[in-house]
Amino acid sequence: MTIHYTAIMPHGFNLISELYPNMGEEWAKLSQAMIKSSLEICNIDPDVIVIASPHNLRIIEHIGVITSEWCEGTWWNDDKSKSVTVSSACDRSFGSAIYMKAKENNLPVVAVNYGAASGEYSTHKMDWGTMIPLWFIQEAYKANNKSPPLIVLITPSREIPWDNLVRLGEIISQVSDEYEKEVVFIASADHAHAHDEEGPYGYDPSAKEFDKLIAKWIRENKMENVVGLSKDFIESAKPDSVWQLLILLGIIKSKDLKNKDCVYECPSYYGMIVASFQ
Repeated sequence: MTIHYTAIMPHGFNLISELYPNMGEEWAKLSQAMIKSSLEICNIDPDVIVIASPHNLRIIEHIGVITSEWCEGTWWNDDKSKSVTVSSACDRSFGSAIYMKAKENNLPVVAVNYGAASGEYSTHKMDWGTMIPLWFIQEAYKANNKSPPLIVLITPSREIPWDNLVRLGEIISQVSDEYEKEVVFIASADHAHAHDEEGPYGYDPSAKEFDKLIAKWIRENKMENVVGLSKDFIESAKPDSVWQLLILLGIIKSKDLKNKDCVYECPSYYGMIVASFQ
């Protein structure tokens, strides 16, 4: 047992139909792609889902591995009239194994718990980058009368040398082999955030170019090209995806996974991709 499936999943707020039932066509295409990928994960039924999010703990110059018993969070629609809550048990032993192997490889990694050492009060806050993909996955499991798998949450900071993030992906792959666990890895990622001059990050033409390149490299199985992106280009396009994609790169290289699906839309000031690799 090892890693046979990985995915890139976005975390745009409007993807969840229970919160935004009147989403537009582009949002709906992405939401349907999330449902499809989640059903594929449910059919695989892994032992653990490892998810890397850019919006949880931001530990400067360090990678965080969450080792709490639980992770949970709530998200609302714009007027706070509707909400969804996601709670997931964490695979503490597998998370600790990733931490120890990364530490042995001299990666800048820390293991993070919250509250109590164990039990119900060892509960870490779930950010929207984690919650939105997991909401779709848990809905797929619910529809098929299955219990969802345990999770491990990884929080890469943007100061980490890129080769360390690729190495982390290789380590996740290695630990999955050593522990004989079927693992699905999810890179929670939205892409360039500078598509709209009225958005919070303004407009920059590099945003369209960035998203075009990422979608092209995914479809052509050339994700290694991500390591050649310049820091200035990334700063202009303002993605929150590069760091999780580098971890993903380490995994798909080590397991020789190939792109299966790739759906891109830009219904807001940021672009989103739902993609899977098998």
